Amino acid sequence: MRSNVLSTLFMLVTITVTSVLSVPFNLTTIHPRASQLGCGSNPSPSEVRAMESQFRELLRADEEARMPPTDPPIPDDPDPPTPPPGPPKPASVNVVWHNVYASTQAGNVGWLSDDLINKQMAQLNRDYRGLFAFKLTKINHVLNNIWHDKADTGNAEEAAMKKALRVGGPETLNIYSISMKSSSFIGYSSFPQDYNGNKVNDGIIITYTVLMNGGRPEYSLGRTLTHEVGHWTGLFHVFQGGCADGDGLSDTAPQAGPNFGCPTFADSCPGGRVDNIHNYMDYTNDACRTQFTKQQKARMSDMCRFYRNIYP
Repeated sequence: MRSNVLSTLFMLVTITVTSVLSVPFNLTTIHPRASQLGCGSNPSPSEVRAMESQFRELLRADEEARMPPTDPPIPDDPDPPTPPPGPPKPASVNVVWHNVYASTQAGNVGWLSDDLINKQMAQLNRDYRGLFAFKLTKINHVLNNIWHDKADTGNAEEAAMKKALRVGGPETLNIYSISMKSSSFIGYSSFPQDYNGNKVNDGIIITYTVLMNGGRPEYSLGRTLTHEVGHWTGLFHVFQGGCADGDGLSDTAPQAGPNFGCPTFADSCPGGRVDNIHNYMDYTNDACRTQFTKQQKARMSDMCRFYRNIYP
């Protein structure tokens, strides 16, 4: 019975994605202040409305599927009480890291050692502990000056790189580390809802300079990747909807725009709730970003079940 319900739910996911997402979301609709940091994962208000409408339909169907029958049969010989479940296990996510580097007269640029990549993955797992367990299955070192220098949101170099390198389905996280020196961004990610519309585009692109010990002191603890994985698992920026709409979650305060540096206090919207300066989905320095909220964690878990076939 349960498998039939899940099959029905999966069909609903497919139908809803096809009807609502006729084209991939535009990740280059940038918040007015986003260029100060350069995260390219900024859907427009209309795209957000479509994403949220679809997500609410899936949540409703999932809740209905989990409801017990109205008149459950009474067993002749009831089983003994079931002990309460323990804490849920983190969902396992396979990761493939594509280290795209360039060769110059001064030597290789953007080459990352396996040790550094493994340390970055360890930090990612610390930030997502209890929710996801990221398993690095392959490191792919690729020499390509053009992709390293020029790949950017929606351009031909990005498309060629991903077409050549991307592996796996929606459940596999592909990370591409490049220079992004011709871009205004330091990283960007696709969203879970994007996958059916553009499978090859799924994944994260990030500049190697904001990885652990990457050369930018304010972003040297690896939290930019934590931030981008938040998008890959379904989160918006905490300032996505500004003071009017917020990011759709009640336990993240509405926020007028991104915060930078490491402020001790910020309150950009009326109503008495302070900004999310310690949230991974803001733009503060790595040392200031230390948390996800309870509803953010629930959203990521639901998004990955619905769109990425990732289960605890």
